[in-house]
Amino acid sequence: MTASAPTPSGVELSGLLVQPIAQRLADWTGSGKLDEDALDTLSTEARAWVDHSIAPTDWARIDDVEALVDLAATQLGGETGLVEWADEIAADLLGAAGVSEVVAAANRLADDGPGFAASQTAERLLRAVRWQYEGGASRFTVRFDGLCGASPALKSLLGACFARIADAGDRRAFDTRFEGVDDGALSVFGELEAEVLSEGEASRLHRAALIP
Repeated sequence: MTASAPTPSGVELSGLLVQPIAQRLADWTGSGKLDEDALDTLSTEARAWVDHSIAPTDWARIDDVEALVDLAATQLGGETGLVEWADEIAADLLGAAGVSEVVAAANRLADDGPGFAASQTAERLLRAVRWQYEGGASRFTVRFDGLCGASPALKSLLGACFARIADAGDRRAFDTRFEGVDDGALSVFGELEAEVLSEGEASRLHRAALIP
């Protein structure tokens, strides 16, 4: 499966994704964790998102979002901190209309649930980004083309968010990861954990033993 080709307008991110990022910067500023002077590095539009939020149906230019993520990375200690922070952002997304329906649909699939959840969520969160999916019952890979110019910080946050959403797309335990932060295309991939595969094989053998 392959999504539609990128548009020439450049990469944009949905307000659905930008809003929880901007909201946390606003919370940090209000609590004194983030100096308000740090917000002066933001564009007028990005600053407005921190001060007043952004509608889920709006779209944000990637350069403006990069500035938000850069501030967050400074507070969180770099890309590792962003990956951990992605748990919070992904939790917000999983509770949001649009994403929650995608994940529910993914859980109804016999196969391909994690890849479906990641790729179809990307359709709702990213503009002008191509995705390619490969996989099946026990493993999957979703490759995102069009983010090569994004910073390692933003790619780390996106990769971690999509990995967590992919996990939510299947009730079985997947070992889900991402790569391509420093160069090339961002990829989210995973496979069933060994103990899950072992249980499945044991169940198959048990059923076979019952057949006369």
